[in-house]
Amino acid sequence: MPMQVDVGTQVGTADLSDAFKAYWYQGKAEVNSYSLTQARYGELRNGEAIMIFVTEDFLTDEQVKYEGESNGPRTGILKLNMLERFNTGIYDYSLMTSVFTPVDGTPTLKTTCSVQDWCGQAFVQLNNRKGAYEYELRSYFEKEGDQDGKLAAEWLEDGIWNQVRMDPTQLPNGKVNMVPSSAYLRLTHKPIEAVSVEASTVVNGDTSVFRMDFAGLDRSLGIRFGTASPHVIFGWSETRPDGFGERIKTLTSTAVLTHQVMEPYWGMNANADDAQRERLGLDRMPVR
Repeated sequence: MPMQVDVGTQVGTADLSDAFKAYWYQGKAEVNSYSLTQARYGELRNGEAIMIFVTEDFLTDEQVKYEGESNGPRTGILKLNMLERFNTGIYDYSLMTSVFTPVDGTPTLKTTCSVQDWCGQAFVQLNNRKGAYEYELRSYFEKEGDQDGKLAAEWLEDGIWNQVRMDPTQLPNGKVNMVPSSAYLRLTHKPIEAVSVEASTVVNGDTSVFRMDFAGLDRSLGIRFGTASPHVIFGWSETRPDGFGERIKTLTSTAVLTHQVMEPYWGMNANADDAQRERLGLDRMPVR
């Protein structure tokens, strides 16, 4: 669970605005539930997505959460845990992406992503070390297998979500190199590498949209968020080819925010807390 300490002792918070501190350092996490329509195998599937944002102290050498035992250097981060779940006929998919981004404006330190379905599973992790991203891929699939490599410290699509929440004025603009999201790369079995992206932000009153066009991948992603702090993510849409063989189609996956709560969820783990899932529009598991 997140280690909650007084904001005055959090590392890397000295230059943060009072509004940022008041929202993100209240000893709670922001939990968002989305209605998801996900393209897979040339068809659109109904599902759900959950985005959990919370601040923590993070050990920069070990690149794990600080729990009070290490004297090593650490920094304050905004952490995102993003879960996406949907069915494809008889079997289901479960994806989880975690992103650890310093609140001081420096690049994302770490991302992890796991993808599970009834065929097998894959896991990928990127660590920002000495100005480059080291990555490891572990996959059930023969063409991917086990891989280890290194990338230049380009933008990470996975890190964009945290950047939106912290300060969207610092999002990339124009043509940049970016590593596509780990979940996208695993679902499409594409290599872990940066590609050219045209990025732009359109402000329309209370709502803004950050758009990324991946020309070489025939893919686009738009993230709709609140223009004012704390820049709540209202949803997103991703358009790209999907499927295989004669079932390849250009489809648009979408997600729409339906519920949001601020709660210390890590302490809400009793059977009695199961009812709180209704506040997020999530199914309750029967207690036998």
